[in-house]
Amino acid sequence: MNNASPECLFLWFIENYSFCTHKNGESLVSPEFTANSLEGAVWCLSLYPRGYKEESKGYISLYLTRRETDDGPGQFPLKFELSILLADGSDLQSGTVEYTFEKGNGFGCHQFLKREEVLLRRKAVCLPQNILSVRCKIWKNEGKTEPVAQICARTRLGIKEISFLHIVEGFGAFKPNEKKTTQIRSSKETPVLSSSLYFSDDSWSEGEIVVEIKPPDTNHVLSKCKLSLLDRSGKATECGEADNRFDETRQDIQKLPLSLRRQVILNRESKYLPDDKLTLLCECTFSTGVEYEKTEKILHEIPFAALNQINNNGQNEAAEKLSVFPSVVDDLKEIYSKQLLTDVELKTKTKSFPAHKIVLCGRSPVFKAMMTNDMKEKNNNFIQVEDLEDDIVQQLLLFLYSDNLETLQWESAIKLYYAGDKYDIGKLKVMCSSFLVENLTTSTASELLLLADTHSDSDLKKAVEDFIFNHEEEVFGSDEWGSLIETNPLLVSKTMRLKYTRKI
Repeated sequence: MNNASPECLFLWFIENYSFCTHKNGESLVSPEFTANSLEGAVWCLSLYPRGYKEESKGYISLYLTRRETDDGPGQFPLKFELSILLADGSDLQSGTVEYTFEKGNGFGCHQFLKREEVLLRRKAVCLPQNILSVRCKIWKNEGKTEPVAQICARTRLGIKEISFLHIVEGFGAFKPNEKKTTQIRSSKETPVLSSSLYFSDDSWSEGEIVVEIKPPDTNHVLSKCKLSLLDRSGKATECGEADNRFDETRQDIQKLPLSLRRQVILNRESKYLPDDKLTLLCECTFSTGVEYEKTEKILHEIPFAALNQINNNGQNEAAEKLSVFPSVVDDLKEIYSKQLLTDVELKTKTKSFPAHKIVLCGRSPVFKAMMTNDMKEKNNNFIQVEDLEDDIVQQLLLFLYSDNLETLQWESAIKLYYAGDKYDIGKLKVMCSSFLVENLTTSTASELLLLADTHSDSDLKKAVEDFIFNHEEEVFGSDEWGSLIETNPLLVSKTMRLKYTRKI
């Protein structure tokens, strides 16, 4: 971007980032920073986790702001670059701007980066340990190599985890809309929260049980909640879960319905109601707002080449130098997208996909055997994959070249799992099975159980079986389970036998 080194480099680390409670238009503001080369002007970064304005919902907005009162000149022209960094210090997204700041003035991008990119699609590399890393570089005199002021600041969003038992005596005599409330205290004077349980007898709700959890003040926002019924042996059966951290508008989850209706619990009285007493385990995580913000390190006016030598661990500065170069993944994706020097094709029924033998061999033992042993694929330079659809082959190749899965959905995960198993691509298989388990529902449990059984995947099968036994009423009563009874009665009978023989 510039031949010169930046005159100020500001790194801002936001801990527990996914627990931001900010609504659209509300910002996180960094600690202030300045440098001698900035002539007394004082700056900060403003990050809007859910967008700066209505049209930027779904985006992270990011701005450089000059403070209203500082000792700098009235107008201050400069170039600056805003970036959100990956775990290795490289840029996930960056943008360079030239702007003249007046006091109290801010400038940046209201659609800087899609929220889902950070919180969902690339969470593992964007939020290592749930920390978002933001960088701002400032150039004032382009073309000159100046000493660099490097400043590191940290903001920590507070979280509070509270787990407790909500016990309801006399559950069988429990009346509709009657609230059973318990207060959880950390001291005699101050309740930490209150929890109320009630059910409705409306015809549409069919005895739905609701737990309502209220924090003691508005500074505590319920972000995650998991509810489990304890049986007479103390074993927990999950019956409700909510997590609003990734919502567009951050839905209120203080009222959470149980997956088991009142009548279902009464029908299993011997299991869940010893002495007519219901015991509910509640695991809650609250966001409590900013609890810590501080400028932690200042490297004042240091020549750029010397930064690595004096930094405590050198990682941030090394990443700065390396970030201008593409990664191995970037290079491989570029070669694949431009189809440079391809020497093999994957052929579906309708399309051919050029690829590289060396990549296929390196990523799949099955492809390696085809390409190195005396098999027809070695001599013909193509591999028939007629059992895979065109879009699945495309996603498979992108994974082989990038080690990443994009826009994964239930159906594509099922088909890519099959491809991962067929071609012995272990990481692909695990990533798909993890996605499937995380998105498992009572209507898809039968399909996933059959998939796990067909591929002899004991880990996946156990995860599905646990889910089925925890939601047996809904699963066994579903149309999908009825279809499985007809198509695979042996698998159904084994599963039902396991239900009654597995130790509790």
